[in-house]
Amino acid sequence: MFAIRIDLLTGRYAATAYNDREQVEWPPHPARLFSALLATWAEGAPGTAQGDAELAALRWLEEQPAPIILASPVANAGVRNAPAVFVPVNDVGVVKAPDHTKLEAAERALADATDLAARAKLEKQLAKLQEKLVADTVKETAAPTKFGKHDAANAEQVLLDRRVRQPRTFPCAVPETPAFAFVWDEVGAPADVVDGLSRLAIRLVRLGHSSSLVHARVVVSALEDLVPRVRRFVPDDVGGELMIRWVGAGQTERLQRAHAQHQEVEPRVLPARFIRYREGERPSSAPPVHTVFDHEWIICARSSGPRLPITSIAGLSRQFRRALMSVADQPVAEILSGHRLDGAPSETPHLAIVPLPVVMGPHPDGALIGIALVLPRGISDEARRAVMRAIAALERAHVAEPDDAAGSIALLLGDSDPLVLTRVVWGEHSRSTLQPRNWTRPSRRWASATPIALDRNPGDLHAPDPGARARAFEVARASVVEAIERIGLPAPIEVDVVRSCVLPGTAKPRTYPRFPSGANKQQRVLVHVRIAFATAVGGPLLLGAGRYQGMGLCAPVDSQRMEHS
Repeated sequence: MFAIRIDLLTGRYAATAYNDREQVEWPPHPARLFSALLATWAEGAPGTAQGDAELAALRWLEEQPAPIILASPVANAGVRNAPAVFVPVNDVGVVKAPDHTKLEAAERALADATDLAARAKLEKQLAKLQEKLVADTVKETAAPTKFGKHDAANAEQVLLDRRVRQPRTFPCAVPETPAFAFVWDEVGAPADVVDGLSRLAIRLVRLGHSSSLVHARVVVSALEDLVPRVRRFVPDDVGGELMIRWVGAGQTERLQRAHAQHQEVEPRVLPARFIRYREGERPSSAPPVHTVFDHEWIICARSSGPRLPITSIAGLSRQFRRALMSVADQPVAEILSGHRLDGAPSETPHLAIVPLPVVMGPHPDGALIGIALVLPRGISDEARRAVMRAIAALERAHVAEPDDAAGSIALLLGDSDPLVLTRVVWGEHSRSTLQPRNWTRPSRRWASATPIALDRNPGDLHAPDPGARARAFEVARASVVEAIERIGLPAPIEVDVVRSCVLPGTAKPRTYPRFPSGANKQQRVLVHVRIAFATAVGGPLLLGAGRYQGMGLCAPVDSQRMEHS
């Protein structure tokens, strides 16, 4: 059992959130501490006996589980979101750094490729890009044979008062207790590891921004009183609502490779593992029941292209599935197609493709700003690999174009411009609509963002006869209850079926295209719903006949937390 305590010498912590440079990171992420300790090691005496011992201690630390964080509660950490200020940039010089983007994309594509022919082609492409990088580097760093008229002006840009100024924000937290700690309460650190980490901690000067000065120390006793008046932030894969970065085995080498590439000049995203944390102790009640769908989503955010309305959700879902199946391994896996090899519908849950609409927050306009790929819980590793290979193949098909960004997908939508989507690789997106927890967190009350396609025709919900209309609504309610139980949840205590909208930014059921779109298929009746359960249940809630195409997507509404849509 050991811990690393950090005291904030200025009483504040300045560090930007990983997914929003205008927001502060609180509680502090342990991955940031690991990077700072490694930087401290690099500034010391690498290659000496002491340096080797410190590096061995870091390699031991990277293999440990995510720590408990002792820090002031989020609600009690005063946040200062400072306005943008214009400062001289650091990344200036006469030498222009070569572009690594295409080389990095080719390296990722080669790592994901399984087909021998494709690998051979990618290896040739990678070799050419490596040769080009060497040639560009030699060209940029070679002594000029003559000086041009712009060389003097370029050189002036190195001077501080002549540099171009760019907007920067410096958000910071002023916690109630100006200290925090990372605690490994079930891990015993060997004496040599404690010595190595202690030497690094003593030399650690800052954490986060250069103005965030700290004093750090390793503690192996009296952990119960380590930091008074703080909250415990605990790793929790199920109930955690905070996404916090930690590291994994090999982090030391990954950070060294990243530094060799960016040299503290280019913008970069440091490698990390994202761990769900909860603030405070787990509630004493039983954990909430969850649906058959997993709460860990694969998110693709809209980068460019048409801004589609919420009524396009089923059509966009179908188009994305077609694109996935067109590049998937043959025969197409059941997890992707939703059909067995004999063409019969799958009898087990499969991949749901759910376009995500803006239906909460200050500007709920219903626009589709991303797509979530929602896998069933407990699927086999083989099925998961089939999905990931198809996504990688779809990304490679787009990156093959010279000017395309890595990790993006171009979805063709008829005569309009392609819809370009980018997979959210490093944790959750800054927009709340694209954060899975805002759709999956436990809640007693839920409301439909997109209408439910009922599994059976309830009759005329608009019948002029009150008795016939009441009977139709009762059948519709029974159909919704069956849809809820079908995805693994208990029967609700209340189901309110409505023909209008129940959330801002949504659309009335009658404004949606026919569902399903095929004229030879039975048309489904669409309704919006409000649902209440006796106890909180966890999402995602995808209900009805269109649940694999984004229809019947419900949002938790016990409390409105999607503040920034």
